[in-house]
Amino acid sequence: MKKLVILLLLIPTAVFGQDITSLKFVDAENLMLINKGFSNTEMYYSRLPETLKGNVRKAVWDLGLNSAGLAVRFSTNSKCIGVKWTLLNNFHMSHMPGTSIRGLDLYTLDGGQWKFIGVAKPTKKESQNIFIRNMDGATHEYLAYLPLYDGVEKLEIGVDSTAEISLPKTSKLVANSGVKPIAFYGTSITQGGCASRPGMAYPAIIGRRLGCETINLGFSGNARMDFVMSQTIAQIDASKYVVDCMPNCTAQILRDSAYTFLKNLAETRSQVPIYMVENVSFPSFLRDQKSASDVQEKYQVWRETYLKLRKEGYKNIRYIKAKGLIGDDYEGTVDAVHLTDLGFLRLAENLLKKIK
Repeated sequence: MKKLVILLLLIPTAVFGQDITSLKFVDAENLMLINKGFSNTEMYYSRLPETLKGNVRKAVWDLGLNSAGLAVRFSTNSKCIGVKWTLLNNFHMSHMPGTSIRGLDLYTLDGGQWKFIGVAKPTKKESQNIFIRNMDGATHEYLAYLPLYDGVEKLEIGVDSTAEISLPKTSKLVANSGVKPIAFYGTSITQGGCASRPGMAYPAIIGRRLGCETINLGFSGNARMDFVMSQTIAQIDASKYVVDCMPNCTAQILRDSAYTFLKNLAETRSQVPIYMVENVSFPSFLRDQKSASDVQEKYQVWRETYLKLRKEGYKNIRYIKAKGLIGDDYEGTVDAVHLTDLGFLRLAENLLKKIK
């Protein structure tokens, strides 16, 4: 009996390989952080410049502390990769998995493509987990996305005690590569609600497909076209701007704010394409007559704003209609609003056709 107990205790190591206690951990701040739009943030893993504190609505500021879209790039020859991280809030939601709200996921570069290989599941405010074990010990490139709906106070990447870990050895999806990022401004959908894991938010998918950084400025429930946000976004030297904020705006908010928000961005970045994206077709529009009527009014205001700006000579303004963006079968959401992985994949693929 005693021998059986000992054997059972040994099974996890024998079957799965390395244990997290055997790994050495390095502070991720010594690796490469990508997809960050501003260097002067209050926290290393937050998204808005510190100068906005007190100058933007509190809800926007607090959401800016979420690490949505941020990712760590590194290279290692370790056979096992683990992670330790401390969350800012340990936030939970009923309709979105903890793996995406508070967890991380890991990709590796294989044949020129980024491929998902593991996830770190959160357990509490301070968590530790192994992404993957039993690898070949050759040097490979890795990409770890941070939580979508919580902040990160501290992050460490773990590797074998004798392994090397360093900055990326290839130029695929790295910071300061000379390839300008794409900046996304939008709602909870842009932020990543309700992907199964961080790498499935649509800006992240687009970034992997195009091999460029994507700046995620999604603010759940709060992408209301505040003018200060137009001024802030315009500070990013982007190759494209995607404005996908309609779900958070009433028709009146669009009338009051859309023109000045977009005009400022178009004037400041006059040579850069700016894509106005219509509200994707939520399933409720099929039978909820009020929702369907409200969104048609918003479409009209959004379209009129676009035409006015084009007439005034802002040729860098582009327009993307909602039809087909997440499919026409209404299977792309978890709650008739927020997207599943299916919805995000469809949205990313259809936007890519428009913005490439």
